[in-house]
Amino acid sequence: MDPSVCWKKYPKDHEEWIITRDDGNVFLRPVKPSDGPLIETLFSKLSPPSIYFRFLTNLDRLRPEILYHLVHLDYECEYALAATVEEGNREIIVGVCRYVCTFDPQRAELAIVIRDDWQGKGIGRAMVERVFNVAKGNGIRKIELHIDPQNESSINLFTSMGYDYRHIQTIMWEHYDIVEVDLETRV
Repeated sequence: MDPSVCWKKYPKDHEEWIITRDDGNVFLRPVKPSDGPLIETLFSKLSPPSIYFRFLTNLDRLRPEILYHLVHLDYECEYALAATVEEGNREIIVGVCRYVCTFDPQRAELAIVIRDDWQGKGIGRAMVERVFNVAKGNGIRKIELHIDPQNESSINLFTSMGYDYRHIQTIMWEHYDIVEVDLETRV
């Protein structure tokens, strides 16, 4: 990240408790630079398919430079929301939803990952809705999400929220679907 980027103060007003479909309590909050170990733990608890669906590549670990990028945010062009729970008297992250602006500061790419054993509880939908609102508040007009066509959970999430997706071919052996959200016309 360019050190000349104007950093915003940690947005404490984005913190919120939600109740999952199974009546569990989850705390949503922006990701902080001190979350590196929590992100590494989350990564270690993800199944290989979940890792692939999040990064669209196979990874066996998070390299330090990737981890640094995942937790050092300006909360405007790069924003991430963590879903946390208490486990054994300590906070753990069970999901992260983030956007990163593209070369056009009014467009961003979205990524989301929920730990396998926490999927299907409504956390992803809650996080996406909040991240879309933050993005719109930061002047972003369009968000894209690249989805592997086998990632039925993400496709179902976004289609259930009323968004269309389309398939594109990028390279002969690589393909992914795109969900494009126009935040200006979204109700």
